[in-house]
Amino acid sequence: MKKKVAMFPGQGNVYVGMCKSLLNEHEIARRTFKEASEAIDMDLIDLCLNGDLKDLTKTENAQPAILTASVAAFRVLKEEFGFRPHFFAGHSLGEFSALTCAEYIEFRDAGRLVKIRGQLMRDAAEGSEGLMTAIGKVPKNEILAVCENVSTPDSIVCVSNYNSLKQNVISGHRDAVVAAEKRLADLGASVKRLNVSAPFHSPLMQPALEQFKRVLERVSFRDSGKLVLSNVTAKPHVYEEIKSRLAQQLVSPVRWQETVEYLKTQQIRVAVDVGPGKVLRNLMFDNFPSIRALSYDVADNARELEKLLGTEKVTPFVSRCMGLAVATKNNCADAQIYENEVVEPYRRLQLMQQTIDAEERAADPEEMRLARELLIRIFTGKRISAEEQEARLQTLYLDTETETIFA
Repeated sequence: MKKKVAMFPGQGNVYVGMCKSLLNEHEIARRTFKEASEAIDMDLIDLCLNGDLKDLTKTENAQPAILTASVAAFRVLKEEFGFRPHFFAGHSLGEFSALTCAEYIEFRDAGRLVKIRGQLMRDAAEGSEGLMTAIGKVPKNEILAVCENVSTPDSIVCVSNYNSLKQNVISGHRDAVVAAEKRLADLGASVKRLNVSAPFHSPLMQPALEQFKRVLERVSFRDSGKLVLSNVTAKPHVYEEIKSRLAQQLVSPVRWQETVEYLKTQQIRVAVDVGPGKVLRNLMFDNFPSIRALSYDVADNARELEKLLGTEKVTPFVSRCMGLAVATKNNCADAQIYENEVVEPYRRLQLMQQTIDAEERAADPEEMRLARELLIRIFTGKRISAEEQEARLQTLYLDTETETIFA
């Protein structure tokens, strides 16, 4: 089974008519939109399919709309096609979609949360006349230099999104952004204004930060153990820090390029842009064209993804334990410990698999638990860190579809 990441877009991907085919073809998508509409007292189906673009792009409307569209698409992929990603990553707002689909927060709670987040961000931006602009064709160090040169204490512009080697985004006061656009264009940059209603991920969002912290404290999260990447750190979330990171995200740049670089080190082979649009798919092309990137919102990509998921087979549990044991680097220099804590449990895994093969059956839950214990013993014998052990165990559960057994 190829390692996969589910990627969830931010609100710049909103467009009238999004999710039309998903809603027409899948009952679970319709139920998802109904659930969200009831939670925030807003007809999201009408807004997404028939709404005015000006209304749809308002921050307080776009955020719950994109969240709902993303969760609906993920539920279709998971429940109808067996999609089980090894990692979850969301761009800005998409981080909330990622945490929802990774079961850290209830969907209804997430819908209410992002609606409030959008309202706070809107209020923080009032009077600032802020803008966001995508900048291409010039390196980030030149963009940073221009932003520093243009900014004044009363009119600032900064890099808000490090998206790829080819594209970054600037954000801030209108006058400062316009001045930066002109200077960067003179340097040969491509310049494209984003269809958003506030200067996100900039100091202009500071008034929203403290208020959002208080809102987050009233929301319940749980530790699902799944790997969700933080925009602030470009590394997997630490459960105890999720709320503080989500608040900090308001004024911090989105470190997307570093996020996909991390995913590359984790041997990701398939990247799925789950929500509306194809921006994250294209950014993956820009960063790592060797990774197979697909957008579920693009018809031919959707068919390709559904076919891929339909042909994948569940990996036998004990066999996968053996594979992970062999693939894990050894850090133990003591030959006797290695023999007792690595070689001996591996032989037991081999014998177990031979018995299962001879009886032409799958491992039963008790055998799975024993195999897991032997694998952990091997990891410990090889002196693998607790963090790496947990990541490899999560890979085991996903590859063998045994998350429910070991939840």
